[in-house]
Amino acid sequence: MIIWNANPVMLHLGSWEVRWYGLMFALSFLLGQQIGRYIWQEENKDLASLDVAILHLFFGTLIGARLGNVLFYDFSYFYRRPLEIFLPFTFEPTFRFTGYQGLASHGAAIGLLIAVYIYVRYVIDIRFWPPKWRIKRQPREGQTYLWFLDRLVIAVALAGCFIRIGNFMNSEIVGKPTHSSYGVLFAREVTQQLQASSKAIDKVTLTRRKAPPANDSNYQPVTLAISFKHGFFEEKSIRNFLEHHIKHLLVENHEVNSHIAESTDKPLSYELSKNKKGAYVAHINTLGIARHPAQLYEAISCFVLFLLLFFRWYTKKSMLRPGEIFGLSLVVIFGLRIFYEFLKPGKVVFTTKLVTVLMPQLLSVPLVIIGLLLLAYSRRSSGRL
Repeated sequence: MIIWNANPVMLHLGSWEVRWYGLMFALSFLLGQQIGRYIWQEENKDLASLDVAILHLFFGTLIGARLGNVLFYDFSYFYRRPLEIFLPFTFEPTFRFTGYQGLASHGAAIGLLIAVYIYVRYVIDIRFWPPKWRIKRQPREGQTYLWFLDRLVIAVALAGCFIRIGNFMNSEIVGKPTHSSYGVLFAREVTQQLQASSKAIDKVTLTRRKAPPANDSNYQPVTLAISFKHGFFEEKSIRNFLEHHIKHLLVENHEVNSHIAESTDKPLSYELSKNKKGAYVAHINTLGIARHPAQLYEAISCFVLFLLLFFRWYTKKSMLRPGEIFGLSLVVIFGLRIFYEFLKPGKVVFTTKLVTVLMPQLLSVPLVIIGLLLLAYSRRSSGRL
């Protein structure tokens, strides 16, 4: 079992935070731009049109992903806080910069499809001074809808890899408990909740413990080390705090007991000692829950798909049938998404005796069907769409 406790913030710039997820999101666009530039040059397309396309794709992805999260997953929250949909701040309980936390891949896919359609069919002319804008129907020369999508998904597959790595750095979209030896204990929520439980706590760490595993191999022996600030509590007060407050937190707090399997009917097992500075340190012996690193499964799948799609384009180029690469990518990406969702907890849409269907699975089915239809179309037609 791997214990993962990465800080989602890469660095602080005053009151601003640079997060790993934001960095991965930005890298996906920068590398996508370079891939697009290479493809445009190889196929003798106007590079100026690529810059326009990237602008369309950026706004289409961001708006689609954000609205997808709002509509599909968290409508009740944003219905009461509409300003937070497009502003990277929270206003309650205090004003705070958060970045765009909450982006849905299915919404991003829909946003991309709309953005590409606008790009290949219309020209948007915007002038800032004097203020003026107009939309003119004017198809892009040599760039049909399917031609563009066939090239776009090559970069999108690589972007999917970076986005899922960002999810892993955030310790989000975690999988269900697993018996596998490559399970991961996502410790960040545990250490943060314990750290926030008292101002007297200086530091919380979680490490593996050398002991036989529990009967259920999902549960692995771990040690929670809680360091207290010097002079805050006497020994008796600390023991009382551990045996009641911390015990209750480990058992009852959902964000903690999703990753820690503390016994409900046994007293807290711990040792209390002093460090070299004379401050108390409690070592709590408990069990950690290993979970599927579902983000990494998807990241690896996206990277392999990127290599396959790029190789297919590189070896065929002008011989590609319209919709061939795009249809294949839809089937693979969202077909695997349906499978991976069985490894993750999530929002249940409906359940039967045979299967429980989650929201991402329901949203993936139409995209897989569209992919299959495009593959069938590409085999029977070389026309324009």
